[in-house]
Amino acid sequence: MRRATVTASALAVLAALGTAGAAPAAVPAPGAGEAVVTVYTGGDRTGAQSVGPLAGVRLGLFAEPEGATPIDPVWGVCVSDAAGDCSFTVPDTGPGGTNAGRELTVRQLDGGVPAGWFANPVLRTGPGSGSGSVASPYAFRTPALAAGNTYRSTTDFMISDDYRNLPTASGGVWQDSRNNPPLPVHCGLDVALVLDLSASVGSELPFLKAAADRFADALTGTPSRLAVFSFDQASPATSVAANHPELHPVSTPAGAAEFKSLYAGWTLGKGTNWDTALWSVAQAAPRYDAVVVLTDGNPTRFADDAQGDGSRTHFRDVENGIFSANSVKAKGSRLIALGVGKGVEGISGLNLRALSGPTAYADGGDLTAADYFQTKDFATAGQQLHDLALSHCDNSVTVVKQLVPAGTTGEDTTGAVNAPAGWTFAATARTPGVGGLPEERTTTDDGTGSVVFQPELGELPSAALDVSELQHEGYELVTKGGKNAVCVNLDTGQPVDVSDTGSADRPGFALDLPRLAAVSCTVYNRPAAAADLAVDKTWRIDGAIHPEGSQPAGFTATASLTGPEGAAASPQPWGSARTGYRIGDRAAVDEKTQLADPACRLTDQRITALNGAPVDLPLGSTLTLGSAHTRAEVTNTVECDHRSPSPSPSPSPSPAPSSPAPVPPGGGHLAATGGGGLALLPAAGAAVLAGLALLAVRARPVRRRRDGH
Repeated sequence: MRRATVTASALAVLAALGTAGAAPAAVPAPGAGEAVVTVYTGGDRTGAQSVGPLAGVRLGLFAEPEGATPIDPVWGVCVSDAAGDCSFTVPDTGPGGTNAGRELTVRQLDGGVPAGWFANPVLRTGPGSGSGSVASPYAFRTPALAAGNTYRSTTDFMISDDYRNLPTASGGVWQDSRNNPPLPVHCGLDVALVLDLSASVGSELPFLKAAADRFADALTGTPSRLAVFSFDQASPATSVAANHPELHPVSTPAGAAEFKSLYAGWTLGKGTNWDTALWSVAQAAPRYDAVVVLTDGNPTRFADDAQGDGSRTHFRDVENGIFSANSVKAKGSRLIALGVGKGVEGISGLNLRALSGPTAYADGGDLTAADYFQTKDFATAGQQLHDLALSHCDNSVTVVKQLVPAGTTGEDTTGAVNAPAGWTFAATARTPGVGGLPEERTTTDDGTGSVVFQPELGELPSAALDVSELQHEGYELVTKGGKNAVCVNLDTGQPVDVSDTGSADRPGFALDLPRLAAVSCTVYNRPAAAADLAVDKTWRIDGAIHPEGSQPAGFTATASLTGPEGAAASPQPWGSARTGYRIGDRAAVDEKTQLADPACRLTDQRITALNGAPVDLPLGSTLTLGSAHTRAEVTNTVECDHRSPSPSPSPSPSPAPSSPAPVPPGGGHLAATGGGGLALLPAAGAAVLAGLALLAVRARPVRRRRDGH
């Protein structure tokens, strides 16, 4: 009967001894006519089958199970030491002594817990189905006392593995529960969901998953992360491959969908083991703000080897769950026990209380103050989880920063991911009387890409807020529906209207935050890919087309471009690409021209092609570089008046031809907004006109004089 029990108990004792800061006091040896009764008091689980000690527990020996006061105010009271030993030295137990052969009752004294702990004087026992529940006082009878003996709770009384006949079978280590840590008072939580996959869930399994989904959906749009565990008689459940203790960001719908997919295919196992479920959570590396246990029944198993009978709930099943729950709470996690259905109704709340804390949720009460819930169905549980998730998000604006892949264009945000640490947002209030602002917050490496602002509205019905971001170099804002942000009211699911504000380096948006509302806004950025711009040149002179470099001498023009990075206009060779731009940048295209021939005039300057497609834009237009390579074409139209001049009295020698103006190398490509060029006179036309005048003089007929000569 005792072999497995003694082994587990011995492990508990060794763990207790190993965790004491100083050498523990030894259990006293009985003197003449004395017997010793010693109880081991446990706190946090330290291993799969070991429990550390709890000092400061005060127990009493009572003559009757329900006696009002201990049998003696001195030797009938003990306080556990650093090793978890609470020992009574009972006198007069020798033959004929007053206490010889007496069976006394060990109970915890009122208030007999150390600071930060609470007692569980009554636990629920009975069938695992929840029927036939019994509120069993947590008290134990000693054996008949005889002098010279030491009676230990781990070997001689209290401990039992008679699960068939003894509902109060205990593991021999006295249980007390840690106080439940509070929830953090801010919007956004790291939560572990612990889902019961015992066979009793049956056809309700889809509704259990739906309740978990509801919780994930409620946290979507906040800086929250979720983990998920399963249990039946083991954890992970025997029907499940693995738990998922890692935290998954659910700040976006895509993140929430990924998280929900982790348990979407889970199936049912058998048995209910609160102990191993919570020990799995306690061993996980992340620290959770809250751990939510969603269960439909009382425990019928404990330990990592599924001890217990699997059909009935005993003290031992609950005790071990308490020790593991203590380990969870020792990490600072609030433990919320959410019992669903008939299996955990009524006095089963005693066991939910022992896991979490003494405060039951009452309809309409404070969700954040409740330690445990008892609900009729999973739909109700899902709503309670939803409300709990948003309980600390009143008067909040969450900004979720997402980065869009560089290959996308326009408002396409396909493949967007949460931003890493280092993106800074600032919020200010335009409504007088709003507290807590202005404030600046920066994303961290938590994977949510989110920051939260929680202004203080007091009794104001709403607050007009401005939110802006510090734009990173090399990135550009991506709008959705022409807006700098997409916002939604998490309480109602309805869109929240925004208006764009700010500048290119500090883009932002304005919105109205209703009192007590939780609003989530998503802002997208895209890496601004490198871009270049080239401009080609064409001359149309008296109807003839001349590409740059092949035009007649004396027709010259120099291109100019603005940028990159806001640089003023500067010369640029025709046909040569200017680099350093980013996709989405803007650049103005202009030129300066020279016409050496005074008979020629510039009649038009236009941007006539963009990336090979005809356009008609005035010179000086500003082009948006929408792709990695942009190429524009500028066409100048020139008309020349080459009519003969009046004859001169004497022929003039033909002027020496002037050297043609240097032609700059070709190059260039862009987009534009209005402007013009400077027209000057080219030299070649003057030489032609002079030659025509000389020919005219030579061809003039000679007059005869009247004298015949």
